[in-house]
Formats: sequence, C-alpha cells, structure tokens
Amino acid sequence: MVKAWDINCDLGEGMQNDDLIMPYLGSCNIACGGHAGDEGSIRKTVKLAKKHLVKVGAHPSYPDRENFGRAPLAIDFERLEKSLSAQIHAVKRAAEERRIPLHHIKFHGALYLESLSNGILAEKLVQFIQQEFPGKKIYAPFGSAIARAAERKKVPIAYEIFADRGYQSPVQLLSRKDPKAVLMTLSEIEQQVSLFLAGQQVKTWDGSCLPIKADTICVHGDHPLAVEIVTLVARKISETKNL
Repeated sequence: MVKAWDINCDLGEGMQNDDLIMPYLGSCNIACGGHAGDEGSIRKTVKLAKKHLVKVGAHPSYPDRENFGRAPLAIDFERLEKSLSAQIHAVKRAAEERRIPLHHIKFHGALYLESLSNGILAEKLVQFIQQEFPGKKIYAPFGSAIARAAERKKVPIAYEIFADRGYQSPVQLLSRKDPKAVLMTLSEIEQQVSLFLAGQQVKTWDGSCLPIKADTICVHGDHPLAVEIVTLVARKISETKNL
C-alpha cells in the first residue's frame, strides 16, 4: 500500500503567496504572534484553510519578532509558557469561529531546533501541550528529543521532514548560519524529496544516506521558491502513488 503523504507549510507570516500554496497542502502551520502574525492574519489564514479543506495547526515560537523567532532567546520557561499559550489559543479561537478544530502544534524556528536535542526543554514543551491542549498532535522529526518525549507521554505526533532544508543528521537540521542550511534550487530539492519518497532516506551534509521516518513533508512559506517547491512536492507524491 502506498503511503498517504501529507504536505504542510508555515503560513500567515506576511508572505504574499499563501493563497497559491494552500491548495496543495494537507495541513498548515499558522504564525500566531510570536515571530509573525496577528489576529487579522490568523483569521485570514484559517478562512483560507477552511476553503481548501486544509487542517489547521498553530505555529508558536519564542516571542521574538525582531529575529523572526530564529535566534535562541534567553527566557524562563514560565514566561515562555504564557506566551506559547496565548499564541496557540489565538489560532484555536480563530479555528473554532470557523467551526474547525485545531489539529496540531508545530514549534517554530530556534524553539523548534532546540527541542530536537534539548531533552529538558522537550519534556517541558510536551508536558505543556499535554496539559493545556490535550489530544493535539505535535509535528516533529522522528527520533528527536521532543518526539521521544511525546512518545513517552502518549501525546500524538506526526513525524516531519523538510523538502527545503539541509540535514546534519536524520533528526537535526543544519544551522541557518551554514551555507547549505537552505536548499535553493529545485533540482536539489527534487533529489531530496525523491529520496524521501522512494525509500524514506535523507542525505546529510557529509553525503551519507540515512534512514528517516516521516508522515508529513514541510515546505517553508518564506522560501523564495515556495510555490514552485510545494507544486513539485505534490507532483512527486502523485507520481509515487501512481507507480
């Protein structure tokens, strides 16, 4: 049986291409004020998601709009938890206004990356989700600290891979400071996606092909080729189904 791959994308971040990307998605991650977005953009993106029958997720981050949430932030967890709660509830309310459920939560930027290897942070984030948003899925890479914490606590999880990001290991992305962190050509993105779909493998920075497990493929909405990438990923999935 051919795997039913999902495509997800980070939207509501102020880009002008959300309406072109949304039709290709199974799920979306909506910026909710931490790194980008506000009440108006959240409602607009939820409305667009409902139109295309796309599952709605919250995309919370460190409260750091200045750095788009992509820089580590020294903040105590109590303050972070209050910010994350407000961010996620903003998406949840907007979704419920449209009579659709909040489907998942996917952390953004530096917070996402830190949760992959920082076991203490991962445990706290999963416990927070379990207590305040029970039953909601977490999107994270298989084998990461946050995925392992979710598995231990029986929190539902969708394992995620990235079409447009370079890998240090199957569970760790290259830092955005690395020149290979973001894949910039459609040919290299197609190679990476083809490797995912053909054998659930990923090629890391040193050329090694290693096994990876995933349910959903992410495309970054702020990538300059985001529309072309999501179209490519959808086509490759369709081709795989028809084999």
